[in-house]
Amino acid sequence: MASELQLVAITSDDHQGSDFWRGTLELLDRLESAWSRFLPDSDVTRLNHGHGRPVDVDSSTITLVDAMVRAWHLTDHRFDPTTLRALTRAGYSASIVDPLLVTMLPSGDLRFEDAAGGQPTMDDIAVSGHAIRLPAGMTIDAGGIGKGLAADLAVAHALESGADGVMVSIGGDVAMGGRPPEGGWTILVECPVPDNGLVGTIAVSAGGVATSSTRSRRWWHEGAEQHHVIDPWTGAPSTTDLWSVTVVARSGWLAEAHATAALLAGSNHVLDYLDRNGLSGVAVAEDGRVMATEDLSRLERSPSMAPNSGAPR
Repeated sequence: MASELQLVAITSDDHQGSDFWRGTLELLDRLESAWSRFLPDSDVTRLNHGHGRPVDVDSSTITLVDAMVRAWHLTDHRFDPTTLRALTRAGYSASIVDPLLVTMLPSGDLRFEDAAGGQPTMDDIAVSGHAIRLPAGMTIDAGGIGKGLAADLAVAHALESGADGVMVSIGGDVAMGGRPPEGGWTILVECPVPDNGLVGTIAVSAGGVATSSTRSRRWWHEGAEQHHVIDPWTGAPSTTDLWSVTVVARSGWLAEAHATAALLAGSNHVLDYLDRNGLSGVAVAEDGRVMATEDLSRLERSPSMAPNSGAPR
């Protein structure tokens, strides 16, 4: 998933020698094989080339698509996993870890109108048994929600395999379950400026934490610097004035979806978005301002980042 992976477990003496991580890592390998848009035989690639026909997929991919549809609704369509064509037009076609792995999309951008005469949406995705049918022309990308959901599934697997408490982080998308350490899991909230300063830390006992940022993956394309957060209303990289948003939610996939939606809301509306959805979160604006929901307004801050003080020194 082109990300650093961290796996931490709390175990009893009876499980100190357990190899339950082996099964968890095998699970993550299977998820990447099914969900990667850079692999020609993945479920996601085959769905994108389905031309409106049902495609048999792994059960985990049905879970992924269900999470995508739910996230689309829960974020009022701000989170949209169907912006893959816009992402490739912006220049993000090849894997950042292996440039020989390139996203292959069907030619053209044909979409059939639905019964009401409009373009199909996530609600037009059909699931039947082990098969998924995307509307003709629609393409999906697991992206961040895939990392968050993979972390959730990895935590569940490790707990079922004997761990007492588990934390899994995939590229900063964190899921936690079972018995937490004393005081909770300590999560770093970073300021995504060139020197990667630290905003502060928060303690979380369970659920998920995710950060969406316009600074984490950037590249130059056709003479302009681009990033991977696509605004679904413009079909181009977002012009939000936020550098990043970190969200605490009930699960990793939900935190990821809301973090992306909150980032798109911009500095004037990000706290309203988080409050309206009952979420805890921290946002960092491009002018260095740090904004947090009321419950995190007293988070343990780095000495180099006081509230509204600007970028880290």
